[in-house]
Amino acid sequence: MQLSRMLHLLGALVLVATIALVGRMATTEWRSVHQASESLRLLDQLRLGLLAVEMVSRERGPTNGALGDALPLEAHRAQALQEARARTDQAFDALLQAVAFVPRPAVGSAGLAQSVQVARQALVKARSGVDEALAMPQSQRSATTIREAVYGMVAVVPLLAPVTNALASTAQHAYPVLSDDVQGARLAVDLREYAGLLGSHFTAALVKGEPFSPAERRAIDETRGRIAQLRALVELRLPLPGKSAAAVHAWGRVEARYFGVTQALLDTVLAQGDGDGHYGLSAAGFAALYVPEMNPILELRDALLVQAHEQASQEYQRALRVLIWALAGSGVLLVVLGGALYVIQYRVLQPLAKTTRALSALANDNLQAPLPELMADDEMAAVIGAVRSLQGQTMRRQELERERDRLIEQLKEQSETDYLTGLPNRRSFIAKARSVLAQAMRYDVDVALVVLDIDWFKQLNDTLGHAAGDKALLSVADVLRAQLREGDLVARFGGEEFVVLLRHCDREQGLQFAERLREMIAGAQVLGTADPAVAVTASLGIADSGRLGWGLDALLSAADAAMYQAKNAGRNRAVASSSA
Repeated sequence: MQLSRMLHLLGALVLVATIALVGRMATTEWRSVHQASESLRLLDQLRLGLLAVEMVSRERGPTNGALGDALPLEAHRAQALQEARARTDQAFDALLQAVAFVPRPAVGSAGLAQSVQVARQALVKARSGVDEALAMPQSQRSATTIREAVYGMVAVVPLLAPVTNALASTAQHAYPVLSDDVQGARLAVDLREYAGLLGSHFTAALVKGEPFSPAERRAIDETRGRIAQLRALVELRLPLPGKSAAAVHAWGRVEARYFGVTQALLDTVLAQGDGDGHYGLSAAGFAALYVPEMNPILELRDALLVQAHEQASQEYQRALRVLIWALAGSGVLLVVLGGALYVIQYRVLQPLAKTTRALSALANDNLQAPLPELMADDEMAAVIGAVRSLQGQTMRRQELERERDRLIEQLKEQSETDYLTGLPNRRSFIAKARSVLAQAMRYDVDVALVVLDIDWFKQLNDTLGHAAGDKALLSVADVLRAQLREGDLVARFGGEEFVVLLRHCDREQGLQFAERLREMIAGAQVLGTADPAVAVTASLGIADSGRLGWGLDALLSAADAAMYQAKNAGRNRAVASSSA
């Protein structure tokens, strides 16, 4: 075995052993960093889910109050209901955006988004029932109508349970240490929901001034029983080690206010409801007394989530510090090892081995192998000079070959590019489009093709000259470049006509894209500040693979026909092909 190979083998063995040791350590700490980072992100997503549940529950307060008012609703009552609905809608929007990025959930991200949409649809339906009840004169609102409106809102929260359960399970899976706090926060949310549900059970009787029906009394007892169960579960968790002072303090406020002051109110209303039904306060008055006393429950939820977030953040910082030190130490070790091997190679083996490697590389047209520095004017210097001369000649020959290849590539590019706009021309587009369509058909991917034609282009040329026409073409080309997504194709198809092929795009999305192009072209200044009043419009036709398949000719023909429909309909519009 050659000495250089033996040295390389020894260095490689030491390097592999070092990398394996450091890699194992870095991998372990990286997993900890990743898990902590994921848990932080997932806790934020869980908070959004719990916030959506809270907003739905909170909306029931002004809703129940409004159901007890006569027409027209008092201004402050109507405003409170409108603001509560707006807060709920914002919470749903934030939750929908968050669940689109949930990793490895209990159900798929699409399933979570669908669950949120189902809950939102139920919310819209429940609001419609409430609005129908509010539109009736107070005397015509029967107890049944009020119950249906109230329990329609109540039914929304259970529809969000799959979402919060999946988010909580994913957060606990990412960082199991958070399980206790996450479960505690979920219990607090359930307690708040059942507390709100208990208040909703009173609404119909308070509005009508009637005693509780047997069904209402049974529902009240069942809900109070569930609240007692949740209270016991929370009490079991709070004494556990590690609970923050904020969480313990929040639970003390829950005990004092909701399970203290509020229970006295509930007992009074229950006694009146079991009697003659003369409550002495309206549904809105009851809500004004009852709802604020539930706020400490949400303070408990927030305290537990903050504690979980702090735990995950501390673990993230710890793991990140260890990872940085491990990587820094391994970097220093590798630098020292590399330096030692380099010195040995340079001082012992390089002068002898470099010339041999350079000659072998030169035989294969490889000019990257270096030659040793000249140490003296001797025979070795003459050999090195001869090899260096051969390298120079080979380098000049390769440069000439590269120049030839660049010229060939430049000519090819010029033959496929429109000289004025710099966009691909018709021939280039057709060649690339056929390849894109074949791939789209193979994987069943929707595509849309847009044909665009500048309106009154000949009149523009005749009136302002061909220079203005050229600027109009350049203006449209700039708009197309600005709106083009990565992977889409665009070309000047001929004259004042352009074509765009959109991947992962259905009929409706293609029409939206075309409409956006139309607006931007119409708003562009063709001649810039020289004549800002000059503008052009375009007529656009859209064809999609969902109706016509992936054949280029069929798509071009349908899009072209749709473009002429836009022309005939008055120009400056986008028309989608109706061909199938």
